[in-house]
Amino acid sequence: MKHLLIVASFVFAGLLSTAQSTKQTKSTYYTCTMHPKVKSAKPGNCPYCGMVLVKKTVSKKIPAKTNNADTSKQVMADKNTMDSMQMQDHEHDMKDMQNDTTVYTCPMHPEVHSAKPGNCPKCGMKLMKEMPMQNTGEKMQDSLSSYENMDGMDMGGINMGNNNATMQNIQSAKANLGPVKTIAATQPPHTVRYDLYIADTMVNFSGKLKRAIAVNGQIPMPTLTFTEGDTAEIYVHNNLDEETSLHWHGLFLPNQYDGVPNLTQMPIKPNTTHLYKFPIIQHGTHWYHSHTGLQEQIGMYGAFIMNKRKEWDIPTIPLVLSEWIDMNPREVQRSLHAATDWFAVQKGSTQSYTEAIKQGQFKTKVANEWKRMNAMDLTDIYY
Repeated sequence: MKHLLIVASFVFAGLLSTAQSTKQTKSTYYTCTMHPKVKSAKPGNCPYCGMVLVKKTVSKKIPAKTNNADTSKQVMADKNTMDSMQMQDHEHDMKDMQNDTTVYTCPMHPEVHSAKPGNCPKCGMKLMKEMPMQNTGEKMQDSLSSYENMDGMDMGGINMGNNNATMQNIQSAKANLGPVKTIAATQPPHTVRYDLYIADTMVNFSGKLKRAIAVNGQIPMPTLTFTEGDTAEIYVHNNLDEETSLHWHGLFLPNQYDGVPNLTQMPIKPNTTHLYKFPIIQHGTHWYHSHTGLQEQIGMYGAFIMNKRKEWDIPTIPLVLSEWIDMNPREVQRSLHAATDWFAVQKGSTQSYTEAIKQGQFKTKVANEWKRMNAMDLTDIYY
């Protein structure tokens, strides 16, 4: 029993010594939710996507202070070194990329650069090789001159390869285009506000006065323009006598702002205002439209443009192409469900049994009739 007590005393003393020899310390830095490798000692915006950095605190065990002054100094030095390394992680990543001969990027998000192969942090696509960076750290140029010395470059999804004819075409296009300048966004990422007023209107596109829905008095709806890194703040004022909603087609955003009524949000009731607020974390030209009933068919659609932080300085203009039909959209839907030949007659594309027999497609014609499938199954509305 005496021996057991002695052993227990030693174990307890050892545990107590270990607990006293270490303590928890917390380190705080700022990082990006989309690019966690970004670490900064101060708040700000992500250098990749422009999103606001979020605060993160991590705990780390370090030796506690002892009577030995040298040991105490060493602990403080280790802590300072750790904080310094955290602040410089992003800079080190960029230097590593510049020193490596190969850099990987995303074909959908060319602003993404990585020193190692992997997947895009934005869309998950596999990263591809891009032009090697210079050892001097010189940045890649956003112009056609960047393409001249690139073997096997993927341009818009088409593998250019090391082809003399292709390179001649590029040089010819460059000569016709002239020097391409770039323009960078001078304003830092900020909140961009739009107010959209939805109301009934009357239009005459074909000689007949018909009901439509206008937003801010126009069809298509206003073109909404942002820059990657901005925050969209869109107030929708429903002046209709019916519910409505807006869906942001193809955008990466929080589910609650996706705009599908009774699924991701409640419908916007008549004479009420609804706020859509989400970060712009991508670039490109998309569109937005009503997701309530068939309101899109009578005017509720428009362009949604997200510019890069650095763009080619060339003239651009948004152009929206759409169809129009004087028939009430509900009647169009009813006619389609009834499998009538109304639209086929208007377009002169009806199929008769005589034609089917002559072409040896009698069985197909009967099967389609049984399935209530019209002859114009793909382009089945006469706009």
